[in-house]
Amino acid sequence: MSPNWLGSPQHPLAGLLLALATVAVLRRRELPWPLLGALAIGVVATAELLVEVAEFWLLYDGSASAGAYVDTVSDLASTLVGGVVGTGLALLLVARRA
Repeated sequence: MSPNWLGSPQHPLAGLLLALATVAVLRRRELPWPLLGALAIGVVATAELLVEVAEFWLLYDGSASAGAYVDTVSDLASTLVGGVVGTGLALLLVARRA
């Protein structure tokens, strides 16, 4: 069984949008951009972790099957990619406006 890296486009899209929103909210605090980026990625990673833990218990009933594990790992990875891309885009937009 291999992960379906491209089968769940909602994960990278959600990560991208959440990162953009996080930077938009926090940019008014005039934080250094590395800290702003780290906070945005942290928010995305934490949100996805909570979603996947809930999904694991609700959809897979907590079973330790390989399919559930692979699905969870691929979802976490794809959301993190979206979050990193969204953070990069948001930081570029903030830098252009400054």
